[in-house]
Amino acid sequence: MVLDVMKMLDSKTRSWWVAGLTGAALVLSGWMAGGTALAQPADPTFELGKKDDVKDVKDVEWTAKGEAGLVSTTGNSKTTTVSTGLNAIRKDKDNKLEASLVGTFARATIRTVADANGNGVIDPDELHSNSTNSAEDAAFKLRYDRYLTELDALYVTGLIATDRPAGKNLIGGGQAGYSRGLYKTDAQEVLAEIGYDLSYLRLADDTSTTIHSVRVFAGYKAKLNKIASLDAAVEALFNANRITIGTENAGVFKDSRINGNIALTASLSSKLTLAASFAQRC
Repeated sequence: MVLDVMKMLDSKTRSWWVAGLTGAALVLSGWMAGGTALAQPADPTFELGKKDDVKDVKDVEWTAKGEAGLVSTTGNSKTTTVSTGLNAIRKDKDNKLEASLVGTFARATIRTVADANGNGVIDPDELHSNSTNSAEDAAFKLRYDRYLTELDALYVTGLIATDRPAGKNLIGGGQAGYSRGLYKTDAQEVLAEIGYDLSYLRLADDTSTTIHSVRVFAGYKAKLNKIASLDAAVEALFNANRITIGTENAGVFKDSRINGNIALTASLSSKLTLAASFAQRC
């Protein structure tokens, strides 16, 4: 069943939606051109929960998958990278629960020499190695969607993560709100969400901050042709509490964060897919 919400609205209502979305786009564009917000605890997420995800589910369905990777290089420098990911989804006709766990560890070793005694050769005690962890991060995410109608849903999400090389010992947060499908055809879909966002950040020096925000999200999906598709989304977070980090502070609605994401994917064959994406945070 193809839903075309815009066609169901009268001309006055459609004009209001167009004006509102245009104004929001201009405001968000202006903010995205501005300075960086005081705190950016976590990466933006753009999951579009929709009824289509469970439209063909007759009973409870479980799916799970895992992946792991190892890359090692050696020579004058040595790098080892290990990555892993787990994903599990539970579906029934009105609910979807998804959990994911990802992690990356990378260690780089650089060998250096110094002819300290000036004899023109490298003695064993003049060869040194310096090792550092260039990546040491992990994240666990959980999202629950409750589908009320073909267009309406409620959602709850949770996140806990760490990124030690970036100085972030603990990243935590959660979101809850209402999701609404605004427009849908066979080729295009527009979805919006509004709700609450909680972000928590503890740095390596044990300082921490908690941000309570109003969240507004808009997502767009389009099938450009038989092989290409476009995904775009923008998320705005407006802080509802005063924030202090070190000597810096921001009042209510003075630490607004705007996250944008756009991706173009082309499926050239069943085994080859090309993708290009761009993300903006400010």
